[in-house]
Amino acid sequence: MHSTTTMAASTKDKKLSKAFKERLDALHCPYTEDVDESWIAELIFKPGEPRIRLLQWLLSTFDSKLDEELDPQYASMESKMDSRIQRLLFVTSTLGLCRYDDVDLIRGVTSASKQAAFMDHLIDIVLITASAEDPHSKALLSPGIVSDASPLDEQFNQSCLYMDSLARQENLDLVYNPRLDLLPPDIQRQVEKSWSDKGHDKNKPPKLELAAIADSAIELAKSLERQRELLQELKNNFDYQEADESRTEKVCKTLSLVLSELSQLVTGFSYCYENEMSHWCNKMPPTLTQLGPAFKRVHNLLQQFVQLLQSLKSIRNCYTNLSREASQQIPNLISKDDRLSVLASAGEAALESFQECLGVLDDSMQRRDADISSSSTLHSSFLKM
Repeated sequence: MHSTTTMAASTKDKKLSKAFKERLDALHCPYTEDVDESWIAELIFKPGEPRIRLLQWLLSTFDSKLDEELDPQYASMESKMDSRIQRLLFVTSTLGLCRYDDVDLIRGVTSASKQAAFMDHLIDIVLITASAEDPHSKALLSPGIVSDASPLDEQFNQSCLYMDSLARQENLDLVYNPRLDLLPPDIQRQVEKSWSDKGHDKNKPPKLELAAIADSAIELAKSLERQRELLQELKNNFDYQEADESRTEKVCKTLSLVLSELSQLVTGFSYCYENEMSHWCNKMPPTLTQLGPAFKRVHNLLQQFVQLLQSLKSIRNCYTNLSREASQQIPNLISKDDRLSVLASAGEAALESFQECLGVLDDSMQRRDADISSSSTLHSSFLKM
């Protein structure tokens, strides 16, 4: 029983989504073009930026003057600061589609039945307005037989409507285009670029040289023949599986859906930027001072000082370890008698060294006295002269 109820609800949702998609496609809605029906349900019943954009588009289609009221691109800075939800609520409540305080309905957080009724009424009035402004739809809404007995103005109007319906079936601009483009667009751009490089205008192309064209055609034929040989060689050496049409169609539909969702995300980001971020980006940049470089120099000096302290600490630890190991090993290597003899020899060596130093000092003092006496004698002799 529960599974039957679930299946019935799912079938009802699919029918509802399909009905909404058909009516939105009739309005040429850009948000439902080439998308899956499941996306329509998410677009209408799920709160978020895509649903707000759909409401803005429907109301702008109903009345173009509402575009300036709802679209932040045409609004002033003060109105940009206001919430779009409040503006949508004001317009829809003025049209009688909801209450003046029904914010949850605009946000899309109410029940699905209430949202479906709201969207159904909104799309209805937009369809009625669009049909009333379309002359082709007017003619279809009032069919009749036009004969020679009809008034002349009625025959003229019906003929104009018939020609208008024919003109809508095909793009007649190509029929009346006086310029004929024989080349594909990419090759045409390359040719025009080569003309501009040679100093010619694309509106006044240079005269064609038949000999050069013939040589180019011959080279092109050789190149095509070579490429055909390479292609045939690849076909002979490798076996390629034929493309699965069902799989290709599935991949194309998935890619189309992903691209449509990506387009919705880009649109949402652009309007989020316009409403929430753009007024912050227009502020004046702060005035910077030279305090930052000074802090950077102090930081670098502190880092160098810390590295120096760490190096000194490492040297101290190494010296302490070496001293500890030496103090532990020396007593084990030298006995008590040996230590006394070592101390005696060291004392004798120090005494001899001290005596040598005293001798050197005595010689220096005697040499100094001799130099002083000789200089005084020389000075007195100069005075006598």
